[in-house]
Amino acid sequence: MNASSSTATGRAVAIISSGAHGALAGWDAYLRILLRRFRFQIAAWLAPLWLLVGVTAPSYESVYPSLETRTVLIEQMRKSPGTRLLYGYVPVPGRLGQLLQWETGTFLLVCTSLMAILLTCRVLRADEDEGLVEILRATGAGRSVPFLVPVTLVWVVVAALSTGVGGLLAWQTGSIEELTVSGAWALAGTVCVTGWVFSAIAAVACQLGRQVGQARGLSMMVLALAFVLRVSADQLSDGSGSDWLRWLTPLGWRDLVRPYTDDRIEVLLACCAVAIAVALSAAVLAARREYLDGYLPDRSSSRRRWRVRGHMNLLARLSWRSLVGWALASTALALLYGSVSGSIKDLLAPGSPTASWVGKMAVGSPVEQFMSLMTVVTTLLVAVAAVRRVNRLAGLERAGLVEVELAAGVSRGRVLLSQVLCALIESIVLLLVSATVLAATTATQLTDDHAVARSFVFTVSQLPGMMAAVGIATALVGLAPRLAGLSWAVVAWSAFAQFFGGLVELKDWAKDLSVLGHHLDVVGSPDWKPLAAQTAVGLVGVAIGVVAYTRRDLPS
Repeated sequence: MNASSSTATGRAVAIISSGAHGALAGWDAYLRILLRRFRFQIAAWLAPLWLLVGVTAPSYESVYPSLETRTVLIEQMRKSPGTRLLYGYVPVPGRLGQLLQWETGTFLLVCTSLMAILLTCRVLRADEDEGLVEILRATGAGRSVPFLVPVTLVWVVVAALSTGVGGLLAWQTGSIEELTVSGAWALAGTVCVTGWVFSAIAAVACQLGRQVGQARGLSMMVLALAFVLRVSADQLSDGSGSDWLRWLTPLGWRDLVRPYTDDRIEVLLACCAVAIAVALSAAVLAARREYLDGYLPDRSSSRRRWRVRGHMNLLARLSWRSLVGWALASTALALLYGSVSGSIKDLLAPGSPTASWVGKMAVGSPVEQFMSLMTVVTTLLVAVAAVRRVNRLAGLERAGLVEVELAAGVSRGRVLLSQVLCALIESIVLLLVSATVLAATTATQLTDDHAVARSFVFTVSQLPGMMAAVGIATALVGLAPRLAGLSWAVVAWSAFAQFFGGLVELKDWAKDLSVLGHHLDVVGSPDWKPLAAQTAVGLVGVAIGVVAYTRRDLPS
């Protein structure tokens, strides 16, 4: 239990204890506690998604002002297997609303699902694992409060997100003729029911699993299965015209509602009923489950004896599953973007609206622009994995596990440097996996203008950027665990500068602060200065982290 959680719970003891008796006693005080504890996490999810919705339609209108200017884009997107895999089929004739719900709608559904899963597992199961639910019940809260209030909170957050999406798009109908009010609220309703059902699925997983990690893993597996079913439903619909498989995947409900085309509200009502039914099943499971128990077998420990040869060997054994998961994600992403590389010559033809738009984000030939942007996406995933690995040390410190390692004779410097070395090894492995898969896939689609070589070199030469990200995260963790979250601001800024810096006319020096996008080229003389600067930042950050970590109090 961290200090902020215990303080918030302690302040509410008197309030809950003085509340009404019954199964829902103290629900209002507990809801205020959760809102106060997770207000920043909730805002961090809602604000970027609202911003994405707010800028997408005007951007589409400025680049593709009429249906005629979108003809080539729509044709290429419908023929591209990689694009169909990621987004599904573009609705015809390709009005702005249809394009928005197809591309941005996909991101909204996936991000809303992730938000619902992560928030539900955090407020529902993690609080129980940390002992907060036991304290809550000891203050006199009703027996239904520890389940109903967290689930209600997540559902309210999802509803707020959807309301903002619908409101923004409905407001934009006044300036963009191709958008409709009914389509705006149909898309918002689709986002809402999708988030609700994944929150309910996560609630079921929290009852089945014995720890929050197991519950989160089960929920993510369901999300991945939903994506696979959505892809299968696209193939089935393309071959036979049947949509029955879409009912089995929440990510396919959008194609049943058809925002900005048919706006089928009755489908939304049916999907809402499904979400409520899943949530009720989670409530039944919660009522029959023992505290800190689960319905699935306990896999948190093993009777098999490990032959551990030191701290680094133990860290490697504990990290390999995570590395395999990130490698699979990197492989899937590289396969996806490599498979769409064959269509870039038509999409980025000189004079086309898409070429002028992409030209603001990247420079060079069409192949160079495409590979530059795509490798930023793949290396972004690597940066997230590396920063997460370093920040894990802050979590271990808060949990008291670092003190156990120090008591076993491991020095502070070794504890920190082992985590840094693990993050760097993970980065190297993931960059090589991404580069190899991307190059191999690109070779089957496009070989012009050194496309294959560029896909590999553009990826692996961004290792200094990963070193800079790791160094900054190490410095923050070394100074104080509470500062670890600031490292995500570096990753977020880097992604913004690379994808939107040109569109908002960001200064060159500001874009150069990104840890992403600086790479070597196979054509011309290499520019080593940005890579050298990133390497220096990484080394200085690690040095600051080691000095601070070995001198400050633990925990701090």
